[in-house]
Amino acid sequence: MHIVMVLDQYHNINNGTVTSAHRFTEALEARGNTVTVVACGQGAGSQIPVKKLIIPLFQPLIEQQGFSFAKPNDEAFYQAFQGADVVHFYQPSPFCRTGEKIARQMKLPTMASFHLQPENVTYSLGLGTSKFANEALYRFFYYHFYTRFRYIHCPSRMIADQLESHHYNANIRVISNGVCDLFRPQKVSRPAEFGNRFVILSIGRLSAEKRQDLLIQAAQLSKHRDEIQLVFAGRGPLEKKYKKLAKRLPNPAIFGFYTPEELKNLINACDLYVHASDAEIEGISCMEAVACGVIPVISDSKLAATKSFALHPESIFHAGDAASLAEKIDFWIEHPKLRAELSPVYAESADRMRVSLCAAEMERLYADAIAGYQKDGYRQPDETRLRRLSHPEPEHALRAYAGKTWFDKVRFFFWTNALAPVLYFIDTVFLGLHIRGRQNLKSVKGGAITVMNHVHDMDCTMVKLALFPRRVYYTSLQRNLELPFVGWLIKGLGALSLPKDASGIAYFERQIKRGIEDGDWVHYYPEAMLVKDHPDLRNFHSGAFFTAVYSGCPVVPLVLTRRKLKGLNRIVGGRRRMQLSIGEPLYPDRSLPTKQAVADLQERAIASMKTMMNLPQEETMSVSMAFRAACIILLAAQVFRLLGIF
Repeated sequence: MHIVMVLDQYHNINNGTVTSAHRFTEALEARGNTVTVVACGQGAGSQIPVKKLIIPLFQPLIEQQGFSFAKPNDEAFYQAFQGADVVHFYQPSPFCRTGEKIARQMKLPTMASFHLQPENVTYSLGLGTSKFANEALYRFFYYHFYTRFRYIHCPSRMIADQLESHHYNANIRVISNGVCDLFRPQKVSRPAEFGNRFVILSIGRLSAEKRQDLLIQAAQLSKHRDEIQLVFAGRGPLEKKYKKLAKRLPNPAIFGFYTPEELKNLINACDLYVHASDAEIEGISCMEAVACGVIPVISDSKLAATKSFALHPESIFHAGDAASLAEKIDFWIEHPKLRAELSPVYAESADRMRVSLCAAEMERLYADAIAGYQKDGYRQPDETRLRRLSHPEPEHALRAYAGKTWFDKVRFFFWTNALAPVLYFIDTVFLGLHIRGRQNLKSVKGGAITVMNHVHDMDCTMVKLALFPRRVYYTSLQRNLELPFVGWLIKGLGALSLPKDASGIAYFERQIKRGIEDGDWVHYYPEAMLVKDHPDLRNFHSGAFFTAVYSGCPVVPLVLTRRKLKGLNRIVGGRRRMQLSIGEPLYPDRSLPTKQAVADLQERAIASMKTMMNLPQEETMSVSMAFRAACIILLAAQVFRLLGIF
């Protein structure tokens, strides 16, 4: 099958989420699947790269954690999702949320993983022990993201129980992230810097919830403190603090970041592995140590799933208790024979968690997600509480349009004319909108259908300005009219909800025909879905052209293009300039049967729009360019005045 994985970061393997994505990609491809990854960073192999999203004020903290947010990119999603069988989202981020919307519009099966534990966020903010903060994040993740999925993958039973206790209403499937075959017991030469000391290893991001400070304190409390050599593999925001804390040890601690091959050798050269984390969804690093036959000592925190890897009572210590950890360390130092006996037992236990086996389980989950979508469709997001702020009945807009009472006409007139100056200012000054081809509208007497490519969030307002002062209505998906807050604005601008059933479509077509006979203009997006900045036309739906044939009215093709300016024009007109081109009206061929007439009208509209897309940009001075030029001149005049030049 063709699988698309969507996550914010993929190129920098410095956390469990990215490690899991890399290993599943390799394992799934080895099983004959095609895997495409959409993430920020440098593209490698099957990755489609996007730009990094910069968060003002918080960016330094985010980078300290070794993480990067990806900037949503509709075009990248559209290209990646073409021909996909299922789309797998990894994080509840704006990037993945936007990708889910695109996948839903493209009618692709989707599923999500829960890799971001709320404590990973709250500990970085100093709120790790705040029940209120963690509960709030669980709720936010659910209503913002996970409520949109029928299937959720959890790497451990612990986090699955957490989701169930927080009322995540979905099919929650527990599948380990797995450990790759690279990590196995083998004899390696110990680095000279280890000497004859007892080497204790800790792997993971150097952050508050990982609790590497406990290991440093435990080493100081140990009876064998002079024999202990600590090694920390990882980076993070607390690296300087931990290095300073470790200076008190008899043997200086070693800090470093290692490649997988180097890490394998390092693990096999160590005597004990300590995982002191207070919060851990699974603990890939602990699995790797166990797979190499190194005895682990693990925190018994309720929010850490890693303790399930312990096979001996002395491999568990009390969470947050340095004295308890020191006691366990002393036990394993004093019992070398027991360590030697349990080493192959631990290594064998990891064979049940090999990533190849986990990939087979993930394939079954993908198949279930596809079958679930084919049977039940998409899960409707649980946004009831927010939707109350919008109109509860989107069909009201169509009924009001059909009724055309004086109140509805006054309301529509108010919305159209009151907002026109505001929209004009925003579209022309800030977006650099330039409209050409208005003369082609003069020949249309009465109502008409307009069609345009869908490539900008504000393109409906641009259509409004291009056709002003004509009465323009829009066809829209029902869910857009149900959006909180924005739903009122969309309806006020004249959006009509597209019906879902055959009887509703018939009623819709009758009312549209009646409105066109009264002189209304109805705008369609035949591409249906928004893909920002898409450079070409996408596949068209025939609904607009059927309405034109049924109503006997012309279709007016519109094209919105985004041109980059260079040189002086860029300084005066801004970096980009929106240009809306209006083509000549196209009339249905009444000599053809209905089906052929619809196809013929659609083909002519597409040809006209492609021609307009390839026309050179007009170099006339637009409102935005004139406004910017005036601002530059006034600013220059002020500078010259201050310098005493004039």
